[in-house]
Amino acid sequence: MTRGLKALAAVAVVVVVVVLGARALSTSDDDPAGSSPPGSRGTAPPRPGGAPAEGMYVVSDVGSDGQVAVETWVRAPHPISELEVTTTDPDLRPGSVESLDLDVRTMDGALVAHRESVGTDHQTIRLQEPASELYFSYTVDGALDSATSTVPGRSLVRVLAMDVDYEDAATGVVRRLVTASGTVLNLACLRPGSGLEASPRPCGRAVGDGDWTVDLSGPDIGDRLLAQVED
Repeated sequence: MTRGLKALAAVAVVVVVVVLGARALSTSDDDPAGSSPPGSRGTAPPRPGGAPAEGMYVVSDVGSDGQVAVETWVRAPHPISELEVTTTDPDLRPGSVESLDLDVRTMDGALVAHRESVGTDHQTIRLQEPASELYFSYTVDGALDSATSTVPGRSLVRVLAMDVDYEDAATGVVRRLVTASGTVLNLACLRPGSGLEASPRPCGRAVGDGDWTVDLSGPDIGDRLLAQVED
């Protein structure tokens, strides 16, 4: 091999190493935006008029297939740099439920984090860009109770959203709205850490045409919801 060909081969090896290294870094766990392009633009719907002045507004829509489409608007007194999230089954069964295709955006539509899946294991999501107002969306899979209902046409939805925590979260209000392709008959609240023997308590009130809402604050701010829906 001539000296020129040897030099060309050495350059090619270096290029391959650099490309592979860049690909490895782009898929590492340290990439807050996951598999989506960091900072890419999309749509962040404006905050609903019924959202609290500070805290979270969470809309959970139960589909006819049992999946739950969730939208969340967050307003905090200080910029949020990371979110603590998990999708927890009331019976604490590992791997029983997961939230899919989580996108976190600023209100001008910039993507600041993405996760393909958030399951029953706790995750810390670091945002590309701290912001005091955020919008995120995802779908809960496995939320419907697999047990047969005693009343035909009725189902129990056991998981209506992820557990979400961030700095200053405890100072606000979490307003939850549950809608469905059918009718939401009632809601029940369950405090995390209350144990498997604890009974969910009725909470919230009916609004609109078959929807249900509840405001959570103080010691109840992190309550998980269960809903009974009718086709």
